[in-house]
Amino acid sequence: MGRNLYDGVRVVDLTNNFAGPMSSALLADYGAEVIHVEKPVTGDDNRFFSPMVDGVSVSHMSANRGKRSLVLDLKDPRSIESIKKLAAEADILIESYRPGVMDRLGLGYEAIKAVNPGVIYCSISAYGQTGPYANRPGYDVIAQAVSGAMYMTGDPNGPPTKIGSAIGDWVGALAAFGTIGTAMYHRAVTGKGQHIDISLARLLLWVFARFDFTFTGKPETRSGNYHTTLAPYGIFNGSHGDSIIIGALNQNLWTKLCGVMGCPEFAEDPRYNTNAKRCDNLKDVIQIIEGWLKRLDDIGEAERRLMEAGVPCAKVYSPEDAFQDPHFNTCGWITKIPAPAGVTSIDGRFFPSNPFTFSAVAPQYRPAPTLGQDNHSILERLGYSFEEVENMQKEWSEKAKK
Repeated sequence: MGRNLYDGVRVVDLTNNFAGPMSSALLADYGAEVIHVEKPVTGDDNRFFSPMVDGVSVSHMSANRGKRSLVLDLKDPRSIESIKKLAAEADILIESYRPGVMDRLGLGYEAIKAVNPGVIYCSISAYGQTGPYANRPGYDVIAQAVSGAMYMTGDPNGPPTKIGSAIGDWVGALAAFGTIGTAMYHRAVTGKGQHIDISLARLLLWVFARFDFTFTGKPETRSGNYHTTLAPYGIFNGSHGDSIIIGALNQNLWTKLCGVMGCPEFAEDPRYNTNAKRCDNLKDVIQIIEGWLKRLDDIGEAERRLMEAGVPCAKVYSPEDAFQDPHFNTCGWITKIPAPAGVTSIDGRFFPSNPFTFSAVAPQYRPAPTLGQDNHSILERLGYSFEEVENMQKEWSEKAKK
């Protein structure tokens, strides 16, 4: 394979937890040299997220794959100077500290821009770098709460529901990856670097918020497993705890669905012969569909019949179902990330491949580093002797343990 997207690009990674580390992992997959700066002794918090294999976090294997690990104590001026030296020769700096922290450390955008005017500086936080809430701490679940995502998820008669995935972190990582590439293109055209502000709350506001109330005058409500203005469109349950998605949005599809269910008379029934009427009589529509499903031994049989008739549908997958799906595997949507050093029980972890395909390049998944494995090679390149690196690491480790 020839040149990858980010071959020759250097990234200084000052991130922690998940959104930031995953964004730089994506860059590493496409050839970037990512230097992940971690705390003495413990490193990135991600190193301790469960589950663990041979004492190594499976999450760390994924979010910090393909990187180099450099341990620095950011309370030490020598560490700040080292980061500035790295940033001076870097293309990208990514950080996920609470807004204001990097400025106090002397590593904010303006300070880094002074040593590297072309740097692409990406900040990832809960609420963004400006505004009344900028200094508030926040995680994915907080972004879900304040964006409306949580409020709009769940049963209409029940409480708000947390989304199963850390969706803010995942969307944040993808947004950082995409905007960094866009800023790189802008720099190639103009010669100018810039500061990118990624807010998890803002991203989820963009994905989930509905402001229809501003012109309808009606409060927004959860729709649960069904759609408020389309029917049938949602999750329908079988007899063994399994479920299927059915989307019969127009009269043609409704007619086909009625034929598959063995009740063609409902196609022209005045209670159900338009989408609006099916919405008005949604409880009856659900009862008709689920009554048919529960007469079958397997939800897979319903899926087969519906697909043969051309009715859009899909069995609701468990993660195990997704892992075994022939389409996902044939298309390369699932990969194995090599295990890092020290892990002997497994040779890697299965993980969803990067969610996009480039025709000219492909990701190269490499193992995550052990903590501080690149201390000497990086710091000695910056001018420190072997003994100085050893002494600094010992000093920082002792201080961190107190």
